[in-house]
Amino acid sequence: MNGIPELFVTNTLTGAILLALSIPLVKNAVKMNYIYGIRIEKALESEENWYKINNFAGKRLIFWSIILVCVGIFNYFINIDKNPVLFNIFALAPGIIIIPWIIEIHVFAKKL
Repeated sequence: MNGIPELFVTNTLTGAILLALSIPLVKNAVKMNYIYGIRIEKALESEENWYKINNFAGKRLIFWSIILVCVGIFNYFINIDKNPVLFNIFALAPGIIIIPWIIEIHVFAKKL
């Protein structure tokens, strides 16, 4: 192993948890509520919007979760100890993947 074990575990585990959280959204198993799901104004306007937005968000979260797991696995094989730019990218990967996911949700919601 050449990478940093903590980043391997953190990115891989975070990706797996996000993947697990996205499955109920894709299956439309989450009823409209104020605790779990995508709770933006457009989603809370109607049940139809709720399920469409949460289904879309769940599918996109699956995609980004797989990317995060791959980043974690990739970290396992490369040495980033002496490269501060790569270290920061790997360390911030969970936050970095959330940004495009949120943008995708808002763009999708505006089309409804």
